[in-house]
Amino acid sequence: MKIPKRKKKTAHQFLLFPEMIKSITKIEEHPPLNSDTLLLSKLEYYNNPAEKSNIGLTTNQIYCGDTVETMKKLSKNSIDLILTSPPYLASIRKDNHKYPGAKDQVKDNQSVDDYLEWMIENFKEYERILKDDGVIAFNFSYTTFNPSLPYDLINKVFENTGLRIYDTIAWKKKSAMPVTGHPNRLTRIVEMVYIFAKTPKFKANKKVSSISRTGQKYYNNYYNFLEAKNNDGKVEGHEATFSTEFAAFFIDLYSRENDIVLDNFSGTGTTSYAASKMKRQYIGIDLVEKFCDYARERISKIYSENSAD
Repeated sequence: MKIPKRKKKTAHQFLLFPEMIKSITKIEEHPPLNSDTLLLSKLEYYNNPAEKSNIGLTTNQIYCGDTVETMKKLSKNSIDLILTSPPYLASIRKDNHKYPGAKDQVKDNQSVDDYLEWMIENFKEYERILKDDGVIAFNFSYTTFNPSLPYDLINKVFENTGLRIYDTIAWKKKSAMPVTGHPNRLTRIVEMVYIFAKTPKFKANKKVSSISRTGQKYYNNYYNFLEAKNNDGKVEGHEATFSTEFAAFFIDLYSRENDIVLDNFSGTGTTSYAASKMKRQYIGIDLVEKFCDYARERISKIYSENSAD
């Protein structure tokens, strides 16, 4: 008996029951997400250095002060995306070694209870100021001294707010510390980014790859694994920065042009820098004046370069 040949799978075939597939309309492919495709050319920079908004604070500014008290000035439901990375409570040494340039100001060597209480104050403000379809992309890692801290914090967030985690992304850095000097702990080449939101119907810019006759949309793959540089270069006095390449991924996926992006642990201003280059409004908050000045100068170069063209 002759066995009939199987039909070859097309490039756009889906693993669904045959009766569910009516017809598929091909949509233009979305290019890979990387810093080259996400960051705009100088001529496309968002060139308004101060955007007046009715949200309690002027956008496109770096504010120097206490993070919780400054966020309290923001209006309810005013922020589209919060992209931030707080101190990890990693400086158990007396010299507060992760923030040598601000060891008396940055809260990175408290007791665990005090740290968690402080972080919940931040999350209560996040819940208040975040739009109903907004997103919090929260980069947080553990240390060899307290590997349970992220889970302790997440539990506290669930207990004290209505925010929930809807995705978790693993960020693989180009290099990792510490090196292999610990007898039983692994070198941490990956950090987590937790995607918090108020409801499952949060905003995202996933690109549609195809639409069936019934109207079912299919999307390009967006993996929960991101490879990006550690930082944009060493900054004296601040040992805990992330890269523009890292920030651009989340700004592209979870915000749109002219949306307001907040980083309340602004540090050297990478989130605000990337947001400005991608035509978003930004608000940066940091406690340390020298970091605020660095961020302001860094972002001002965007406008000076643009006006020179």
